[in-house]
Amino acid sequence: MRDADTASQGPDAARPDAARPDAARPDIAGPDLLGGGVPAGFSLTGTAVPTRLEALLQQGRDYACTHPESAGSGGWWNQRPTTMPPRMTPAGMENARRAAVLMLFCAPTPDDDDAHLLLTERSPGLKKHPGQISFPGGAQEKFDRDPTAAALREAQEEVGLDPARVRVLGSLPPAPVPISGFMVTPVIGIAGHTGLLRPQSGEVERVLPVRLDALIRPENRRTTVLHRSGTVFKAPAFLVDGTLIWGFTGILVDRVLNRLGWEEPWDAGRSVDPQDYLPGL
Repeated sequence: MRDADTASQGPDAARPDAARPDAARPDIAGPDLLGGGVPAGFSLTGTAVPTRLEALLQQGRDYACTHPESAGSGGWWNQRPTTMPPRMTPAGMENARRAAVLMLFCAPTPDDDDAHLLLTERSPGLKKHPGQISFPGGAQEKFDRDPTAAALREAQEEVGLDPARVRVLGSLPPAPVPISGFMVTPVIGIAGHTGLLRPQSGEVERVLPVRLDALIRPENRRTTVLHRSGTVFKAPAFLVDGTLIWGFTGILVDRVLNRLGWEEPWDAGRSVDPQDYLPGL
């Protein structure tokens, strides 16, 4: 995601108070948790994954109808969804810009029907968040008719994804990124084979489709611990094949797996310092 991703800020798990004993417990499910277990194989040709994603989107719509102020300020993305908006506008969000990311459940090759989540690795030469893992996406421009248009446009620009291959299911409530002053709307989509994807030179280092079942495996779960200016920031993360998915992206993946009912018990005490993977952080 361009200009709207972040290393250490966002929903409440990335804030200093996430260090409290119960804040990083993966066994605490919000009231929106779906039941039913994990679809076997996560096949994209079946109905289990799309049906569950549709139910997830309905959760978001119901929450926005019942708690519009909280939904508009990112309350749905807290570890335990909050029903009240914050008493004060978080620093950096007074004039928040709109952005969107594409959370695409897809098959990277014609021979692989198992669902992957499409991620990218940002180029190391970027000024903001170089080398970090993000969703395709970026700022919503005036000519974008809505967040969906922005997310699809950015995905096409960043990795060459043909929007015609994407079946957009809908969007979730926006999530705040105070450190960069964005409210980010995640757009949920499904695709069969994505076609050949090529990273945009100078912006995206590599295209990174990650198997959905790899993100669910407890052995791939971590808690990032980042020390900055005497403050400790903790947040959920994923370590898959040596790649650390953390920060804002890690929080969104964590919340979505939890709300879908696909999260398995994992050891939140297994911590990692993101600086070990991004020395220039």
